[in-house]
Amino acid sequence: MNSTWAARDLPVLDTLVKFLDDAAGESFPHLRDIAELTDLEVIDVGRAAIALEGAGLIDLRKVMGGDHGHWFVTGVSGHARHLVGQWPSAEQFVDEVASRLDAAADDETDPERRSRLRELASSAGDVARSVFVDVATAVISKQMGV
Repeated sequence: MNSTWAARDLPVLDTLVKFLDDAAGESFPHLRDIAELTDLEVIDVGRAAIALEGAGLIDLRKVMGGDHGHWFVTGVSGHARHLVGQWPSAEQFVDEVASRLDAAADDETDPERRSRLRELASSAGDVARSVFVDVATAVISKQMGV
């Protein structure tokens, strides 16, 4: 069996996350809307939605008597948001912190502060990475209610 993740499921998930984020609870996407936005056939979006629902990534509502196009999605999981890159993983968060510390060091005029910022950025990127990732994971998990 061929993998459907990259060609079908991920584009559908990414589009669902964006749609729900933009709508901010004002509307829920029907699968026909997602088909139009992804240039996929409605039946393929329906298959993707069933797979994504089975993986616990989306809340899919199926309308009785309607085809896949009438089904709609009312929510996505935090894991779905991680998968499409809307929410960072702990590793991405640490990389971003290290990058911002480096940028701050570039802008710093005080040599001592610049040196401390570079040292901190280096630690976030090297030796202390596992500790930073563990702390970031705990913070992100707590914020998500996990």
